[in-house]
Amino acid sequence: MKLFLQGMIAFMLLALNHFSAYSQNKKIEIEVSDKQSNDLLFGANVQWLDTLVGATTNEFGVAQLDIVQPLPRKLVISFIGFMNDTILVHHIEKISVELMPDIVLNEVNVQSKKLTNFISSIDPQKTEKLNEGEWKKAACCNLSESFQTNASIDVNYTDAVTGAKEIKLLGLSGIYVQNLLENVPFMRGLSSTFGLDNIPAPWMKSISVSKGVPTVKSSYEGITGSMNIEFKNTFNDSTKLYFDMFANQNARIETNLLINHKINEKLGTMLMTNGSFTPVKQDMNHDGFLDQPLMKQYNFLNRWNYRSEKIEGQYMVKVLGENRQGGQISHVDGQHNTNLPLYEIGINTKRVEGFAKTGFIFDDHGDKSLGIQLSGVYHRQKSNFGLQQFNTKQASFVGNIMYQTNVKDNDNHVLVSGINFIYDNINEQLDSVQFNRNDFVPGIFIEYTYKWKEIVTLVTGLRADYHSRAGFQVNPRIHAKFSLTDNTTLRVAIGSGFRAPNILSENQSLLASSRKIIFVENPTKEVAWNYGISFSQKFFLFNREGNFSVDYFRTDFTKQAIVDIDNADATAQIYNLKGKSFSNSFLMEFNYEVLKGLDLKMAYRLEDVRATYHGELLRKPLQAMHKGLVALSYRTPNKQWQFDVNTSINGKRRLPNSFINDAGNRYSPRYVLLNAQILKYFKHAELFVGCENITNYKQKDVILGNPFSTVFDTYQVYAPVMGANIYGGFRIFIN
Repeated sequence: MKLFLQGMIAFMLLALNHFSAYSQNKKIEIEVSDKQSNDLLFGANVQWLDTLVGATTNEFGVAQLDIVQPLPRKLVISFIGFMNDTILVHHIEKISVELMPDIVLNEVNVQSKKLTNFISSIDPQKTEKLNEGEWKKAACCNLSESFQTNASIDVNYTDAVTGAKEIKLLGLSGIYVQNLLENVPFMRGLSSTFGLDNIPAPWMKSISVSKGVPTVKSSYEGITGSMNIEFKNTFNDSTKLYFDMFANQNARIETNLLINHKINEKLGTMLMTNGSFTPVKQDMNHDGFLDQPLMKQYNFLNRWNYRSEKIEGQYMVKVLGENRQGGQISHVDGQHNTNLPLYEIGINTKRVEGFAKTGFIFDDHGDKSLGIQLSGVYHRQKSNFGLQQFNTKQASFVGNIMYQTNVKDNDNHVLVSGINFIYDNINEQLDSVQFNRNDFVPGIFIEYTYKWKEIVTLVTGLRADYHSRAGFQVNPRIHAKFSLTDNTTLRVAIGSGFRAPNILSENQSLLASSRKIIFVENPTKEVAWNYGISFSQKFFLFNREGNFSVDYFRTDFTKQAIVDIDNADATAQIYNLKGKSFSNSFLMEFNYEVLKGLDLKMAYRLEDVRATYHGELLRKPLQAMHKGLVALSYRTPNKQWQFDVNTSINGKRRLPNSFINDAGNRYSPRYVLLNAQILKYFKHAELFVGCENITNYKQKDVILGNPFSTVFDTYQVYAPVMGANIYGGFRIFIN
């Protein structure tokens, strides 16, 4: 470790010394947008004609391109699914270019389409970007339902009664993912259990999922990857008014209203509201428990965006109120003791959060900039799980100051440095037992990016943090991208990360059982190394584009909080890792337009996740080793109809001990899920209808034992609890 750090520091010092050899390069800014929708295009290519000098637009649709003398000179702008454009540049000034998605010439109709998900060609990490077209392919009302066509991320229920969900990346829980909202850390601490349901899908512009240890810039958190959500705002979305309604046969209702007002060219504001309701009690499997909790949720968000040549600001406040009620609605068979109450669960959540981000550019070429990010959250949850009371509060503040510079005005060498500060005040009370924590985490980081001839991009980062519980931590991280050809990319990554666990809040589902939680030890930190390699290949077959990718990532824990539920004595034991704990994740994915308008996605994933439980190395409970995905999407030539079919094949999973001495010997069956949807487009509206779980597959015995007994368990969920589910809705929008 010491030699590794010394080598990396020496490398960075040599690179800084080497900067003086580079002369000053002038740059020109090119903004690229969709002429029809006015949306800014991320990943568009700009290149001087008959040269190798080019650049790619960032998430704001802007590319910074080196000037090739003499001017005037022709510039070519291109983007997949759009017509190329060539312009003549006379002067060094910002240029705005609008690309046409289709054109009619002499009765020949050239059709094109924007990709709804793609792997970023410029990010050194393997980053898959999903936009709103992707989650329109399924019944998607919130963030937890946005990954039904994604092969990298799984979303699973954590128990059979609360409706809580968690994502899994590289076979590990979402608590090891760095969750970002427009590059600001969010969904931390107490919100990790139900936070996926609190982000409405119509509010999102895009989701970027990066695999492997994240960049050092945002915070110390994140081991397996990062997920960055970009909300809609005045400058990335031209829709002035949006309204939708969703309903399904299980009486779930969702509605959203978005109002977008661009005050002038520099300032805009957006108001977003959401309501989610499940008011009807249902017990389709006749086990005496609600199949899904009754729920009322309200979301309100207001944001302001300011953008000028030298200053950019984004400011947001979000308010959430949610009430969940689950549990029994009648006594189950064999429980005829009328003296026993019904087992009921109530979870009431109030949350207020916001952020302020301001960026300053100090020169004409954007080579030097300073960014300041401030965010805060207050989160309160009052809940009962049967006779147990569980109440929590969290007040958090996150600050980040970051300075970026291109030394000698050459963007082949970029240096980013900054400081972070995180404060978490978390209070948890389980019945009469109180757990209070005040976490102070100051940190400092530096990251150096080197580019060579658009072929090699190397990012080396180092951050040091002092955590009041976990102590002093140093985490090095390296990412490298090699563009072997125009269509072939190889990426490698290595780095370490750590986190401080919040055991009770992150494992609330254990409270919905008769297991007694025993803290054998109180884990204060989790530390792991992550290694990865990925290969991406684009190809053209029968004049249609496709891509193939394969990646492998391994995560090795040196310290980990073990939640051991493989005990026959009806306990859940908490202790520090003693032995091995690792995750191996392998993914192959193939995407191709089989026929005009018909897209095919096929993927196979293998995830071998193991940890040492009470001295024995076992597969992690409820984690499928094998999974397959086949997704078909067809859009008619007139772009008025879209048909989507998604099939997932889920492998068997090891089930945790069921209060008998059978640890490691119980497995779930394999099963297949099939979803389909039809979408009709109008000029200012969309209608959709679909069905989830068409095969009507349901898990048997999802709840084990009777409430208040010594063998009661709702934790062992591996498949849908409810059967086929028909849904429908509409969207109305005015541009």
